[in-house]
Amino acid sequence: MSKSSGITLLELLTTISIITLVLTLGVPAILSVQKTMQLKGAVEVSYFALLQARATAVATRRDVHIALNAGKNWCIALSDHGLCDCTVYNACTIEGVEQKIHYSDFHLIELRDLKFGQDNVAVFDGVRGLAIGNAGSVVFSDGGNLVKLVVSNMGRVRICVQAGKLGAYEPC
Repeated sequence: MSKSSGITLLELLTTISIITLVLTLGVPAILSVQKTMQLKGAVEVSYFALLQARATAVATRRDVHIALNAGKNWCIALSDHGLCDCTVYNACTIEGVEQKIHYSDFHLIELRDLKFGQDNVAVFDGVRGLAIGNAGSVVFSDGGNLVKLVVSNMGRVRICVQAGKLGAYEPC
């Protein structure tokens, strides 16, 4: 009696069909999760950068400017020496150290609806950390969800969901 080893054509086709089905259903879900995680990451990193800007303004008793540039090639940067351009390398620094959030770290995310004081720059004053006259908001988008980062005149920074479903944040 001869025994042959290996797999049959039917077994091979069944295995390929199952792998194809799993990949077809799984890849879009993985991409959706990746977009959501990048959106949350970009919003939270920006949120904490603004909190750092406010704390630095009060601690050093100097105004801290937040330069924002919207679009697909967006950036957000902090500066303790006045207005700066966040698209220029090392132009925005706090105590000589560049403080910048750049689109290349969150390539699936876009910044839009930038509404801040003059020149779309937020400023925390060095006395109380207020943003009077320089308050505003910016919206982060992953193509489906819209998350707004808001700075009030009192210097309060908060996150809310403008469109979509992100359970971690309140709706706007």
